[in-house]
Amino acid sequence: MDKLHHTQKALVQDISYQHSLKILDNNISVVFYDVTTLYFETDHEDELRKTGFSKEGKHQNPQIVLGLLVSVEGYPMAYEIFEGNKFEGYTMLPVIDLFKQRYNLTKLVVVADSGLLSNENIKQLCDKGYEFILGARIKSEAQSIKRKILDFDYSNHSEYLIKKADGLRLLITYSEKRAKKDRHNRAKGLAKLKKKIKWLFRRVRFFLTFGEKS
Repeated sequence: MDKLHHTQKALVQDISYQHSLKILDNNISVVFYDVTTLYFETDHEDELRKTGFSKEGKHQNPQIVLGLLVSVEGYPMAYEIFEGNKFEGYTMLPVIDLFKQRYNLTKLVVVADSGLLSNENIKQLCDKGYEFILGARIKSEAQSIKRKILDFDYSNHSEYLIKKADGLRLLITYSEKRAKKDRHNRAKGLAKLKKKIKWLFRRVRFFLTFGEKS
């Protein structure tokens, strides 16, 4: 794998790009970017493998950060490997910029999840002429935006578009199916928490009673 990465990476990427271009009728204008982490069963770090936030919960193991760019239908377009302690928000623009320059693309719509949403990333995307769709977090919005979202009547409309002062548009969607799932998960989590609290309470009462008798 190391040999392939160092000597054949560009060739593999070109083959993948040309194949996807053919399948997608010579039109690659929308790309999806995401990040994951890959850990190693070792205690020793090096210049690439570093301990950091692990999506697999292996925070004690050295790891690498893998950024992957795919097309519509999920065809792989490009990838880059970063140090294991690198913040995922800093990986998106380098991968997209290299891909756009390599294949001389004039227009590119970037789709990514909320983990890559930051003011710096948005600024760079705008400055470089990218169109983008990024997942957003309601808790990160201003109070006035939160109030609009919460006050909207979703029983008549499942989508709500808010035009923000900075020129960005915030699209809110509501799904009863997803709401039902979230309610179930909250109830399940609450029941689990109550069970754990009861267990802890019994343990504390036992130790207090035991202490009094001794």
